[in-house]
Amino acid sequence: MNRLLTAAILLPLAACSAFSHKDEVKLQGKRIDVTLQPTTLTATSSAQAEQFAIPAAAAQPNWPQTGGNSMHAPGNVALPEHVVRAWSYSMGGGNGKAAALINPPVVDSGRLFAINTKGRVVSLNAKTGKEVWSVKLPLAEEEQASLSGGLAVLGNLLFVTTGDGQVFALTASSGKEVWKINLAVPLRAAPTVEGERVFVTSHDNRLFALSALDGSLQWTHAGMEESLSLLRAASPASGYGAVAVPYSSGELYILRAADGQYLWHDTLASPFSGQDPGSTLASIAAPPVIADGLVYAVGLNGGLSAYALATGQRFWKADILTSQLPIVAGYQIFALTDSGEMVALNRRDGSVRWVANLNENLPKKDEDGKRLWSGPILAGSRLIAASTDGLAVSIDPQTGKRIAATDLGDPVSLTPIVADGALYFLTDDARIICFRAAK
Repeated sequence: MNRLLTAAILLPLAACSAFSHKDEVKLQGKRIDVTLQPTTLTATSSAQAEQFAIPAAAAQPNWPQTGGNSMHAPGNVALPEHVVRAWSYSMGGGNGKAAALINPPVVDSGRLFAINTKGRVVSLNAKTGKEVWSVKLPLAEEEQASLSGGLAVLGNLLFVTTGDGQVFALTASSGKEVWKINLAVPLRAAPTVEGERVFVTSHDNRLFALSALDGSLQWTHAGMEESLSLLRAASPASGYGAVAVPYSSGELYILRAADGQYLWHDTLASPFSGQDPGSTLASIAAPPVIADGLVYAVGLNGGLSAYALATGQRFWKADILTSQLPIVAGYQIFALTDSGEMVALNRRDGSVRWVANLNENLPKKDEDGKRLWSGPILAGSRLIAASTDGLAVSIDPQTGKRIAATDLGDPVSLTPIVADGALYFLTDDARIICFRAAK
């Protein structure tokens, strides 16, 4: 059950000084670490000597799709210096043995939209948390709803992808169905919307370009099918007339958005040798980012690369392993590795400015001692990440130093979002928690 947080929390909120945890019984004998090890990322003096610059925090009234916009480059989003818990809402249908919430909510025109693992879509008043409407989707295969799919908003249309292979367009104001199409293949990534097109990637590495107006199929593209992949899939990025398509095969395709014409592609691969089976996956699990005519893509086993969007020329590659969306802002890139390291890179050459271990000086709370992190987002000029044992931390983007750590009371596996000066978390038990400036 969620613990009520009454103090002013999250950034720069007062840091928690202690966390309770049970004493563990330790087995005798030598221990061998078989988990995925942190990378050998090391900050360099030359990287630290380069100019640090991020844009000033800018008001963003909406967060209508994954990454804040179709290019997945929200920048530095405005958020008050002090925020407190404003409301929470439990929609049911959280994570379980065969169920997973795999995409965050979205916010548009003062309303928050979310989908649970039972095919239920809810619309909430973003300021009060009061339910506006709730719709149970007519799924073709109910059991597939346990993988929640994702959402995107354009005007008064709310687009929903589902685990059973359907795409719905609902009216954002009432939840009434406008159109639907059955693509007959599991859909796990949230849709990406630009102009009048909806881009949807499927579990078998296909891209579908649909008309936002009526759902008609405009064109398709197929990559190599991959037998081994993650539950979560990455949404494509669209901008400058192109769409950047990530596949679980490790392929990154750049296609013309209007008609799907091939422009170029690359396969993200790396000589990393991991001790964990997950480190052998070629999958691109993080959405690519388009910014200033460049595209940034990172693979689970392929590092983070910067390319010219128009030509495919690769400018640099950094040995980073992550399934999380990198944040591109000003002269910097921020990434959260799957081993719990937050990293700041210089955009010019990918050199490492700083590396921060988010787990440092944070005692384990759960019995098995595992903690996975999601994020970051850059909001109010600080980096925010959340963990599977219910912690939220804020990091100084210039130095990598922790500003604060807060106990949310619920585990979180998805990146938080920020819109209209509010910070939202979707917890693993399907509770939406909103933080706003104190009145």
